[in-house]
Amino acid sequence: MVKAVIFDLDGTLIDTIEELSNASNYALTHLGFPTWEVSDYRGFVGNGITRLLLRSLPDNAKDKIDEARAYFNEYYSAHVLDNTPAYDGIEELIARLRERGIGLAVNTNKAQPFASAIIDKVFPGVFVEVIGDEGGWERKPAPAAALHLAEKMGAEPSECVFVGDSAVDFNTAKNAGMISAVCTWGFVRREILAEAGCETLIDRPEELISIIDAANK
Repeated sequence: MVKAVIFDLDGTLIDTIEELSNASNYALTHLGFPTWEVSDYRGFVGNGITRLLLRSLPDNAKDKIDEARAYFNEYYSAHVLDNTPAYDGIEELIARLRERGIGLAVNTNKAQPFASAIIDKVFPGVFVEVIGDEGGWERKPAPAAALHLAEKMGAEPSECVFVGDSAVDFNTAKNAGMISAVCTWGFVRREILAEAGCETLIDRPEELISIIDAANK
């Protein structure tokens, strides 16, 4: 019986790629480096801001990561809530899950202050807890944060579904012993997810209900 669902944030619940790319390009511009298109950043995200910036910096400028992060934070702190729409169907999905009494939480590699600010704006009062990077937990795909959230919601790992949009999220579910659901509406294309070995791909939020129903049989 599924008792809890743990969601990734960026690319799963909300579409933040525009603001992430804007903040990264702001940093690159201030450091005098070429910028990238939004489509390029879809391949850079998934492992936290530091990895995002390291992937965007030129190969001979990785030592500028601290400066880049400072500029990124300067921009993102001012604009983090400018453009954070929930994906189509997410609000309806959350309403259905809450009607069933299923516990809901978030485990993201986004910096904790930014993750909490977005959740408070877009989904106030919905999630039991939000765990992000720099919140004292090892970054995904390490399972400790997900396991903590399961325990907090009174669920065994096998009674949880972990929902994300990347191989990082799939491996988090696998490492935690949870059911995985990898969405294709996020930052990573379906074919890349399949090539990475991600199982149980879903193309629309409502498909998560079918996964839960199948697990409850």
